[in-house]
Amino acid sequence: MKVTKQLLLTSLGFVTLSWGAVTQIQGMPRAIAQTQIPMRLQHAEGTYTLTVSETNTTKSAYGGQLRFYDVHIAKMFEVTYSDCQEIPNAGGRTWYYRAGNGKIDMGQFRINCQLASDIANTYGLGKPERTAIEYSQGEAGRPISRTRSIPILDITGNKIQRWTNFVQGFRPQSANSESGNSRSSISFPVREILSQIEGKTRVPIFLPSQLPFSEKIYLKNRVETNGYSVEMGHIPNCSSTPCYIGSISAERGGEPAQAPPRGFRSEFKTIPLAGRTQGVFSNGCGAYCTALVEWQYKGVLYRVTMKNGREETLVQIANSAIEAGPR
Repeated sequence: MKVTKQLLLTSLGFVTLSWGAVTQIQGMPRAIAQTQIPMRLQHAEGTYTLTVSETNTTKSAYGGQLRFYDVHIAKMFEVTYSDCQEIPNAGGRTWYYRAGNGKIDMGQFRINCQLASDIANTYGLGKPERTAIEYSQGEAGRPISRTRSIPILDITGNKIQRWTNFVQGFRPQSANSESGNSRSSISFPVREILSQIEGKTRVPIFLPSQLPFSEKIYLKNRVETNGYSVEMGHIPNCSSTPCYIGSISAERGGEPAQAPPRGFRSEFKTIPLAGRTQGVFSNGCGAYCTALVEWQYKGVLYRVTMKNGREETLVQIANSAIEAGPR
């Protein structure tokens, strides 16, 4: 069998059912040359099942820091990102993860296209590799095997620790979780957040009652005398761009958004909000777009910010907060 050697620590390409040789490269700590990790990928109506033979996915995948579990999660992101690039409005993919040749349920994972894109942009993509996937035809017949060329994530050097930290917080979801049903909004934990902010700031507190998301999100807050900020993320204690969704903030004497210079890829306009409140919508783009809706109340600037956010979504959150009134 021909062995393909590479320096990428997360070479997750061609899906085969036989192992190849793994050889340590001298003088390069944690860097190894390896063949692709064996796994089985099955697709059916927007979902995937990833099945592996390992019963202990915490073992080192290549003799270094990355575990089989880390590599398997990376494969989910790679395939999801590829689907999102090929299929307009794909939305995302739900993954069913099975170890021990299908006997061990490792959980259900939901990866939306935005998160997949953020991960691809953050870690970068390596050389495309051949990846075999079985596509179900339902009652029309037996599954069809298709080999696709899918770029792998470049998780090397100091990116390794960042990836393992991210994976640790990227938890599986139950079938009855927020992302597994058709709800178009989730309740904002007003009492919990209010208990953490109230009495620590001197500005009126505006918090939404609902968030227009169908997936579970995680919140963390920062509070000061002259304001507060509640950040939203895909994972607990998010502190980096890939997992960041947006924030709800207030600042007394805060500086309002300004119309950008001509020629910039951006948008700026005045919009009506709930309760005859005048607001501003701004959207500026660089490596990614940052959209915001803001309004003022008693000298305090309130702002809802989202990475790659849609105006409609931001307005819904702002209106929910305004309609609820000062908490």
